Amino acid sequence: MARLWGILRRKNRIWHDVVVEVEGDGSDATQDALGEICYKLDIPRPIFLDKHSEEMERFGRTAFTQDHFIESIPFDRFEIEFLREKHRSGDPRNDFGGNV
Repeated sequence: MARLWGILRRKNRIWHDVVVEVEGDGSDATQDALGEICYKLDIPRPIFLDKHSEEMERFGRTAFTQDHFIESIPFDRFEIEFLREKHRSGDPRNDFGGNV
């Protein structure tokens, strides 16, 4: 389980943001979460291109500009990013004597 963070930026500052839960990491889960984010932020749904799918797979984030929306938008960028759960490393070099 992961979370997807939706960020609206205006003049390089976070204008609005929301986090939703994502069931899985597949493209269908991302599409469902994107729809939920757009609903919560009350914005039109952007056009999701192959470029966005590749960026989500490689980097865990992507961005949309006015070019990706049919309607005009009151913000500069819409970004989505996966927020993965932090797990403790099993590497013994990272054990600083906490388990004595």
